[in-house]
Amino acid sequence: MGKNRKPIDEVSKKRLVPKDNKAKSSHDRLQPKDTSSVKKVFWTFGFKYYTQIDLFGLSNVDVPWFVALLDRLRDTSKMEYTGMTQVLEEGYRYHEINWSQKNIPLQREEFKWVLSDYLNNELEYPFCQFHISKGTGRIVGFWDESNIFQIILLDPLHNLQPSKFNDYELRECYPAKSQFDSLQFEIDEILRSNCSVTSCSVFEKLRTLPTGRSNINVVVAHLDNDFHKSLGEVLKHKTLSEIIEAGVLSLTD
Repeated sequence: MGKNRKPIDEVSKKRLVPKDNKAKSSHDRLQPKDTSSVKKVFWTFGFKYYTQIDLFGLSNVDVPWFVALLDRLRDTSKMEYTGMTQVLEEGYRYHEINWSQKNIPLQREEFKWVLSDYLNNELEYPFCQFHISKGTGRIVGFWDESNIFQIILLDPLHNLQPSKFNDYELRECYPAKSQFDSLQFEIDEILRSNCSVTSCSVFEKLRTLPTGRSNINVVVAHLDNDFHKSLGEVLKHKTLSEIIEAGVLSLTD
């Protein structure tokens, strides 16, 4: 961490991982610190750093896969930290990410969507994974300073740690869209085309749709990763409404 930056846990929250590297085994620094002062602390999950990217999207999964995912999250949510040994020993395949794995498609520094305070501190916030169920991929994340397991990727095709079983092959998948996003994309495609029927009333009605707006003045839009990152910086000083209004004014002047 930088010398002038306050630590993330400045309010004296306990960390799950030790601050030294004298771990007795590869699992030691992935286990919680002493929680004896707390009656019961259960495994909880966060999604603030979750995203979909190529090779780690949900384009190829079906309903049974989501059932298995939710079942796994439910089961681990019932588990106290004192049961972490059970996680390690009873088939969860919970382990730290091996960045030297053959044919690994990502390195830690490429997880740019994760807050730099975590990303740049591998010692205290190692990335790890555990499996959803046999053959259905992995859940990838890290423990933050509040003892929450922050999920950063879902890996349905086991691409982050390619295995000898699959000849270290990377299998294609891509980010899936919600039904709303898909519908909006299809409408936009129609609006960008030219109708061959003269004075087509349906096409004209589509053109008058307030795309992305509703009667409560809500705007929905998609930003690519670079713009989203820039937006985060601007939001430190301006509200989202101010940003949109400034953009509209600059285009209408």
